Amino acid sequence: MKRLFFALLILLVNVLSVFAQHTPQDLFSKQQQLQKVSTWTLAGWSVANLAVSGIGIGSAQGSTKYFHEMNLYWNAVNAGIAGLGLVHLYKKRDAPTLSSVIREHYGLQNSLLLNSGLDVAYVTSGLWLMDKSKAESDPKRHDRFRGFGQAIVAQGGFLLLFDVTNLLIHRS
Repeated sequence: MKRLFFALLILLVNVLSVFAQHTPQDLFSKQQQLQKVSTWTLAGWSVANLAVSGIGIGSAQGSTKYFHEMNLYWNAVNAGIAGLGLVHLYKKRDAPTLSSVIREHYGLQNSLLLNSGLDVAYVTSGLWLMDKSKAESDPKRHDRFRGFGQAIVAQGGFLLLFDVTNLLIHRS
């Protein structure tokens, strides 16, 4: 019992010393800055993919055409998510409290962890589509499965790297 009390006392002193160095506004500002950088990164990735695939789809054939098509679909959604995120980040908000900053911080970490799991599912689905394309005798279906699968692996792989990197940054 004494050990538990001592351990809790040390933990409390450490937590208080960390938060004593920063006001809730300082912590909130740092958190907002990290989120702005990551959201602008997602927006940039999306716009670049939309531009490249928008140009590439016009002259592409076979599975490459479907790769660009899926990239357009996928990054239209990503651009929408990034846009909504940026609107939220730049919206005027009330002065944060320490508990609201902590709640938002851990909520973001949980969201990034969930997204990382979804990203693994995306990559796995893309690999499955690529494998399924091998069994297709219809050339159009073969190309569609292969191109869509390649695009989903590429986009899911980027999002996995993106989400895990953000999770590690926010955890530090």
